[in-house]
Amino acid sequence: MSATHRHNSRLQNASVTSLRRGPQRRDSGRRSDGSVTSSGRESIGTGLTEPPAYSKKFVVVGDGGCGKTCLLISYSQGIFPEKYVPTVFENYITHCEHKPSGKIVELALWDTAGQEEYDRLRPLSYPETDLLFVCFAIDCPNSLENVMDKWYPEVLHFCPTTPIILLGLKSDLRNKRTCIDLLKTQGLTPVTTHQGQAVAKKMGALYMECSSKEMTGVHEIFDAAINTVVAEAEGMNQSPPASRGSLTAQNSNSQQQQQRRPQTSSKPSENPTPMMAPSKKKKRKACLIL
Repeated sequence: MSATHRHNSRLQNASVTSLRRGPQRRDSGRRSDGSVTSSGRESIGTGLTEPPAYSKKFVVVGDGGCGKTCLLISYSQGIFPEKYVPTVFENYITHCEHKPSGKIVELALWDTAGQEEYDRLRPLSYPETDLLFVCFAIDCPNSLENVMDKWYPEVLHFCPTTPIILLGLKSDLRNKRTCIDLLKTQGLTPVTTHQGQAVAKKMGALYMECSSKEMTGVHEIFDAAINTVVAEAEGMNQSPPASRGSLTAQNSNSQQQQQRRPQTSSKPSENPTPMMAPSKKKKRKACLIL
């Protein structure tokens, strides 16, 4: 058995154990000296003096190599990982402020494997999810196709009432000449903002973009996600849960609905029907690592 295979086996075994302990991970695991136990990687310099007002779980899904791990590490640890290492499953614990209220929110950020060999393991990460990030790479048009072919149907099956944000990652590569030239040889072009918005509209999800490498748009994404889950938590005892589509209209009380199904896009007045995956299975292509 090769060293790489042994390493992957250990990762997978450890990940299954961690996933089974998922509910405990949502506690901060903070010791009296302020350090954090092995239940998750803690962000740098939290220094909390009081318990968080909310503990929320975000799960990130999408094709392998599309930039999910870089997004989570850049946000939670403030660094960009230059080396690509395929993820099995990983959990990052971080604390942040809900700006409108000033309350502290503890986030459990769950990174998942996009490779097909982990399709049976990945559903273990879905229980008790408060918000889903469905991701694709702007430099990989096939990864956007796979959002509707695979990822949206999967999360709709396991988390039918959970809010979704569709994320276009690696936005810095959209205008990069080497990326454009490489895609051109395949008859492709980088994904446009309009294309991403069109898919989000079909999903009834908010659409956002970012570059983890340049740290542009990263904090805006998590601010929007935190605002969504906190607004939902604070409104649960006052009115029925919001529909997934109200993610983009969370400040409008008129968007509350009895049945939480994907309804609207970034324009609350439009109510598209979610497009489900075609019955014919397509061959999926992996993202390029530039």
